[in-house]
This record gives sequence, structure tokens and C-alpha cells, in this order.
Amino acid sequence: MTHYSLVFNTTTGSRKSMKIDNPKTGLPQSDIEDAIDQMIENDIFDQAKGGLESLSKLEHTTVERTLIM
Repeated sequence: MTHYSLVFNTTTGSRKSMKIDNPKTGLPQSDIEDAIDQMIENDIFDQAKGGLESLSKLEHTTVERTLIM
């Protein structure tokens, strides 16, 4: 299982976060950056709690599990 964790800075000085499960693999870095720019430009969260200003952190996590018994 893999996921992206994104943390955005907001115009009010707080942070907003989201998780994207099972992202498409092998995307070029430029495509990921373009998608993040579109999220910020279109302000995908409730603006009453602060509009998106910039990306603070992006992590790609892979979890592997092996059944032993």
C-alpha cells in the first residue's frame, strides 16, 4: 500500500493536510508539482479557515506487510 501525505500552509498561518491513497506510480516530478499548484490555485479546502498558500511537505509512503502465520 502506498500513499502521499501533503501538508499545506494557509493564509491564516495554520496548516491543512490530506492523504492520497494508492497514487499512480511513475509520475514525473513536474506532473506532481503541476497538480499541487492546481490544488493551491483552486483552493480545494474551506476558505473560511484559511486559503491555501504553499506546500509545506510532501511525503510518499510505502507500507509492505508480510503474513508470517
